[in-house]
Amino acid sequence: MTRPSWQLRDAALGYASRGIPVLPLHYPLPHRSGLQPVTGDQRLALGTGCSCRDPHCGQPAKHPLGSLAPHGVNDATTNRARVLAWWTRHPRANIGLATGHRFDVLDVDGPEGAAAIRALAAEHGLETSGPLVRTGGGGWHFYLAPTGLGNARPAGLDHVDWRGRGGYVVAPPSRHASGHPYQWAVGRDLNVSVAEVSWVLLERLERRPPLRPACPAAPPAVGDGPGERYARAALAEELTRVAAAPVGQRNRQLWESTRNLYNLVATGALDHREVDQGLLEAAERCGLLQEEPRQTRRTLASGRQVGLAHPGRPRQPTSSERTHAAPARSASAAGERTKERG
Repeated sequence: MTRPSWQLRDAALGYASRGIPVLPLHYPLPHRSGLQPVTGDQRLALGTGCSCRDPHCGQPAKHPLGSLAPHGVNDATTNRARVLAWWTRHPRANIGLATGHRFDVLDVDGPEGAAAIRALAAEHGLETSGPLVRTGGGGWHFYLAPTGLGNARPAGLDHVDWRGRGGYVVAPPSRHASGHPYQWAVGRDLNVSVAEVSWVLLERLERRPPLRPACPAAPPAVGDGPGERYARAALAEELTRVAAAPVGQRNRQLWESTRNLYNLVATGALDHREVDQGLLEAAERCGLLQEEPRQTRRTLASGRQVGLAHPGRPRQPTSSERTHAAPARSASAAGERTKERG
């Protein structure tokens, strides 16, 4: 194990010992320009930039490592044994810290975000204090007292996001896809107390109009197509569950509902076109399709594949089974990515 890998493991354990829920994230892979040919073979390996090996990955080295955390930030834990097992299996995994527990984070993205925050601070005479991270992408993470708010975008602040309940941030000494590390600012690590959120910023967060209603205004419409009464009721129920799923649980609910409905499609009780359309509309209602279109379609494809392989009425899982509902092969689809810009 290389020294950086030891540092990642030890840092993850250190965060967990502070009572901060930790989760493993994908990590950067070298690009072609950074690889050397093997002796006797002049061909160069092609790196993807992200350990998920998806050349179109929208969040390289930032999204949950699905083979270990299939439910994304919901799998974050302070259990040292589990954290040790995670980084023993994937010693290069980046570190994600769940927000909304010990702190919230103001995520300032690049020069544009920094300019917006500086202008706000100058206008209202604000000063910063508390833990501060320089991100590998050239941004900043300001660690602040938890507010009880979820993930948001402060009104009027371009390239600035808020990570609260249901969110996470990449933590030092993780590495950005560019290869640059996340680092604590000198004298401003977690040994410094988090500051209270200024009323100026809190006002911009609380006045922000919601991206979507907390629950759908009405259950998604279900037509009079083919299918027995049980199947029709199941269709309406599963689509409503997806449409009303809260942030942080949307991908998991979409995967489970897709699998359950395609159990019935496989028996001929439901029409696959109606199920497809209903799931897309429900995903749009909960905001998932708009925020993560590529990931949403992967989740749908994974749930569809598993559902078709097991025809029949879906058995309702127990609470312990629900925790491990998504199989490892679909983990990247089932674990919802909570966007982290740094």
